Amino acid sequence: MEKTTPPSFYEDLSDLPAYYKDFDDEEIATAFKNFDVERHFDRFDRQTRDPNSTNFCIDFGDDAAFCAFDLSSRAFSRLLQTPRPPNLHTRWINIWMPYIQNDILHSLARHYDFSPRLLGLMCSDPVPPKPKPLQPKKSSATLRSRRSNKSKSSSKSKTSQKEKAGSLDSEESIGMTEMMHSAQLEMVRDLSHYHIVDEVWHWSSVDWGRRFVCVGYNSLHNVRTKRADNHDEEVDNSRDIPHGSRIWNWLVLCEDKTVISISEDPFPFKDGLLSTQDLKTLYTIRRNLVSVVRQLTRAPTPLHDNSILQLPIRHRIGNSEEETAHRSTDAPGLLFYYLFEDWFTTYSLVTRREHGYAAELDRLRREMLVRANLTHVDQLHHIGCQLSVLKRVYQSYELIIERVLKKQEATLASLKNSKIVSGVESLDGSYPQMGSPQIIPEADSLLGVSLSSAARVRFERLKDRIKLYALSEIQECIDQKESLVMMNFNLIAIKESFSVERLTRITLLLAKVTMVFMPVTLMTGYFSIQFQGLEFTVKSYWWAFAVILGVSLVLLFLFSFFSGTMDGKIISRPFSRIMYDISKRWILHKRKRGH
Repeated sequence: MEKTTPPSFYEDLSDLPAYYKDFDDEEIATAFKNFDVERHFDRFDRQTRDPNSTNFCIDFGDDAAFCAFDLSSRAFSRLLQTPRPPNLHTRWINIWMPYIQNDILHSLARHYDFSPRLLGLMCSDPVPPKPKPLQPKKSSATLRSRRSNKSKSSSKSKTSQKEKAGSLDSEESIGMTEMMHSAQLEMVRDLSHYHIVDEVWHWSSVDWGRRFVCVGYNSLHNVRTKRADNHDEEVDNSRDIPHGSRIWNWLVLCEDKTVISISEDPFPFKDGLLSTQDLKTLYTIRRNLVSVVRQLTRAPTPLHDNSILQLPIRHRIGNSEEETAHRSTDAPGLLFYYLFEDWFTTYSLVTRREHGYAAELDRLRREMLVRANLTHVDQLHHIGCQLSVLKRVYQSYELIIERVLKKQEATLASLKNSKIVSGVESLDGSYPQMGSPQIIPEADSLLGVSLSSAARVRFERLKDRIKLYALSEIQECIDQKESLVMMNFNLIAIKESFSVERLTRITLLLAKVTMVFMPVTLMTGYFSIQFQGLEFTVKSYWWAFAVILGVSLVLLFLFSFFSGTMDGKIISRPFSRIMYDISKRWILHKRKRGH
């Protein structure tokens, strides 16, 4: 039965260049659309924010751009094997949810000769949610086996002590072997790629190949999530990392002017059923990618007048010969750079004014001045941990930039290879010789892909920005956090000294009352004694009471005045110290007048 071609195959077929028509492939012909047409761009723009989109491919040049979404592995293989026309000099391949597109990753790896380890990391499965902690059964089973073995060995009373010791040693070795085997299995299970990058946020990777350079890194996105109120161990650990979302990214720059971007799926176990909060998080994560996609079209785009969002990939003001001659070589490096930069997303984690770390530290400072307590120290500890993580992340970005900008040179081993020639010798080798082996130019033997000067200067500028704005502000916040910790302890010490001062005042007051009424008590005891031939009257008692009380008050006042404890303040100076200071100032003043 002859297969009929659907009408959609011929839709907008006239807009496609011969490059896509020559494939004679219905999927390629129907998927690729003119990216400069407004209605096609609107559809593709919505697909970039669709959580169910899996991949896209954009071929573009100065005058044309064509885009396709959700291509199959077979389509990618055919596109990779066929050279592009000069007017479509740059290609961008983006892959979401890489764990369900291993066939596409294998096609890319075969074409660009990725290492097996790099391909395995790209195809890694996401980390499943952590189950509730249960009591391990392996150790208990090992203990039970040991106990049973020990009971068996003890039941053999006729065996010698040497045989018993040997059996115990063998049983212990069997138990240790089981424990080592289980420990190895557990270690391998926990050492998955996404488990490592989730535990170590500053983890990064730079891989070099003959036909590509690949960088892997964690990007941070300013997504405020609600924290749990209960502070168990897992929640306490989550308070030590910055507020936001962490996404692992792969960026590959290939020698044929192809840029490949692979992003971790933030919600791998939700099957595309995202809540409103999850969709907001997804839009925030893809914000930079959507911005770059919008800069690759000539169609009207949202916020096209915003100068900060304008990227010089396809949009230029002038058409000078110097700039026009380098656009085809500048475009891949610029695309690679702007996908890596995402400056405003990552830097907002540090400088955001409404929830920034500087604002948080200032809030804690004001609370400490009102009432300092140890809970502030705990909050400062978690803020310090978050700042340390951010600092290491930005330092990893610095290392990536240094590795990308490092010029690769031929090593002694490569120069000794008889199949590799350099410079002028490669010109002589360009003439065919009978029976000579295949000669490889020196430039083709070097690892990596060279960046254009336009991309290099922007990477150097990004490195300066990281040092000047991100790392310097993070270090300033860390120093402020340390000073706030010291200030908090000092304020607590001052508060404790005030409490001790109040207690001292009360103690002195009670002591003074005791000192005042102690003579009166002795006098009252004297009047209560019945002496023979001696009688006391009420009037004499009260006269004696008044005199003794008055003398006690005068003596207590003089004692308090000269000892400096009249008002009970700890910081009050005694009378002798006051007189010494007055006499010292008077002598110094007299000497000055004498001179």
